[in-house]
Amino acid sequence: MRPGTPRVSEAAAARLLLATPGFEAALCAELPPEWQAQAAPAWPGLVQAREPGAESPPRDPVFARQQLPAAVALGAASVAALAEQAYAAVEAAVDGAAGPFTLHAFALTGADPRLHGRAALVGEQTLALLRQRRRRASRGYRAPDQAARAFGALAVVVQVLLLDRERGYASAAPPRPLASGGCQLAAWPGGVAPVAEDRRPPSRAYRKLEEAFCWMNDEPKAGELCVDLGGAPGGWSYTALKRGAKVLAVDRSPLAPELLRAPHLTMIEGNAFTYEPPRRVDWLLSDVVCEPPRALDLIQRWVGRRACRKLVVTVKFKGREGYGFLDQVRGAMAAAPLAHARIKHLEHNKNEVTVMAVLVASEEGNW
Repeated sequence: MRPGTPRVSEAAAARLLLATPGFEAALCAELPPEWQAQAAPAWPGLVQAREPGAESPPRDPVFARQQLPAAVALGAASVAALAEQAYAAVEAAVDGAAGPFTLHAFALTGADPRLHGRAALVGEQTLALLRQRRRRASRGYRAPDQAARAFGALAVVVQVLLLDRERGYASAAPPRPLASGGCQLAAWPGGVAPVAEDRRPPSRAYRKLEEAFCWMNDEPKAGELCVDLGGAPGGWSYTALKRGAKVLAVDRSPLAPELLRAPHLTMIEGNAFTYEPPRRVDWLLSDVVCEPPRALDLIQRWVGRRACRKLVVTVKFKGREGYGFLDQVRGAMAAAPLAHARIKHLEHNKNEVTVMAVLVASEEGNW
């Protein structure tokens, strides 16, 4: 191991969790007791924890965008040798799968693009070995973009992660459903949802709403009514408007002039925290800047009055000391009349998390 290189255990298989670099400690702090024995940052953006038993319920840590269950360490100098090791680690799971599988091959967020390319080569050669040696089972392969559209129907998700040119991990596990909706595994390599770059919105905030829609596998439809609280300058309003939705934007500051001309936008200059919609709306969208308790009060007021069918709301923090408040957010979500609810630190979140929820009486979508 090179001097200064973080140590990654190569002993027994472990549960790996991927986070935004800098948020590893927040992820470790929220892990359940049965994972805690080995929980420690192992690499920028990577936490290694104890692999829970098969009877352990699936977990969805807020700060983990992806998990690699029962990850097996890889170590070899060539792409071919790494692929052989990855094949040996996953072939039994693929061969015994009672349904389709997909394969994600990637490097950590922020890695050199050449390492992402090398990971792709290892993934391609691993898949080639499966096709050569497990021909029947390999017929169940689905490309990642195709598999993401029906992710819960997969029997196995194979993941190949490279940490550097010669070391990485392989994992093969089912995308177990969560009680609150969705699956414990993300549908995209490394938990990075596909968000296209767009230069037209008046702010970069559109990216986290687009990412939230990916996680929900749902989005506003043409003609649906959305309320965008604290909407200025209009990144989230733009994101709903481009889908054909009608938007009521509430802020004391006006939206960008080009958005104010949109035919389906109504600008309301007022207080986002006291605003009452004219009727039950389809989507509550809020990226308003406020203290976490105020954001939770806003969510509870809208949910309690069933003023919306679905919601995406960010909860923002100052510094890194206030994440314990997430326990209150989780508790409020568990007690609310929600069909689905998820709290995630998305790739495009800063020091904030995104709450995504669908009310019981609403259409539940395909999380």
